[in-house]
Amino acid sequence: MNIPSKQTLARWAKKIRQSDRTSFDQLFRALYPLLTRFAMRYVHDEAAAKDVVQDCFATLWRKRKKLDPEKSVKNFLYTMVRNRALNLLRDQSATDVSHELASLPSASEPEGVHDEDVECKTLQNQMQKWIAELPERQKEAFELSRFEGLDHSEIADVMKVSPKTVNNHIVHALTTLRERYEQFNKQDSRL
Repeated sequence: MNIPSKQTLARWAKKIRQSDRTSFDQLFRALYPLLTRFAMRYVHDEAAAKDVVQDCFATLWRKRKKLDPEKSVKNFLYTMVRNRALNLLRDQSATDVSHELASLPSASEPEGVHDEDVECKTLQNQMQKWIAELPERQKEAFELSRFEGLDHSEIADVMKVSPKTVNNHIVHALTTLRERYEQFNKQDSRL
């Protein structure tokens, strides 16, 4: 998938501010999959993630006259999606959370998987577990950087912190993940 350049995003934002539906449609088509995947990291439900993202785009259209083309519309949408997803989680009852956890896919392996595939899947699952165990802000900065492709200044805008703080979060996350990986390898070699 091609991520539009900052210049293209700024041009679209300027046209959206002037109520250009074609530019809005182009922005939607370019960022919707990325934002949905990002929302999934919070809500863990594809339908809810899509609803969150669609709601954010609807809000963007309603508030288009206030859109500042000098500021990143991409960062604005990531921040909006993050906040809406967190609000959704806050508003869900304990029953809803239990239902979502029960509906997560099973981690069982299909029959006939080669040993290397099993080892790779085991390491992948372990890495996902380690990432999930990171402190919340470190995890958020790490995922925005590694999985969403945002640079430090974009992450800083989304998280409302300085780029230096973003760098610190990512460095600490990588250090933790590296340490856990080394421990995992030591345990694995003993078997």
